[in-house]
Amino acid sequence: MTETELKKVILEYLEKNRRMTLATASENIPWAATVMFAYDTNLNFYFISNPETRKIKNLEANPQVSCAINEFKNKDGSTMGIQIGGMAEQLDKTKNKKELEIFRKRFDWANDYLHDHELFKIKPSKIIYLDDEKFGPQGKKELNLG
Repeated sequence: MTETELKKVILEYLEKNRRMTLATASENIPWAATVMFAYDTNLNFYFISNPETRKIKNLEANPQVSCAINEFKNKDGSTMGIQIGGMAEQLDKTKNKKELEIFRKRFDWANDYLHDHELFKIKPSKIIYLDDEKFGPQGKKELNLG
């Protein structure tokens, strides 16, 4: 499978999912939280959150994150999902209108939360796509993004 084909398969899988488990850490103490995510064709991920949450306080101390997306699966017992490693940052909602619109387009309820939530971006360095139906038992393919 070429890198272009893998990217296409990843984008198709992302379209079937809305929730992502976001893992952060501060002072060697990990934390995992579920966030609703949007993404662009360059495989950047976007989510909104109240800046007072533990996950955001962790990001301020350590922007390195790990994520898992595995809500959709073809059938019970099958392994299918995405694992991500990368860096997170807060975006300025007034300057990053294109990124905010990506999130708003995916979630029509977003405006109800934007008065006290900020927009965040995850830039992956690596995405692993797991699919035992496509690649065999424990099968996975890795996309390195830098």
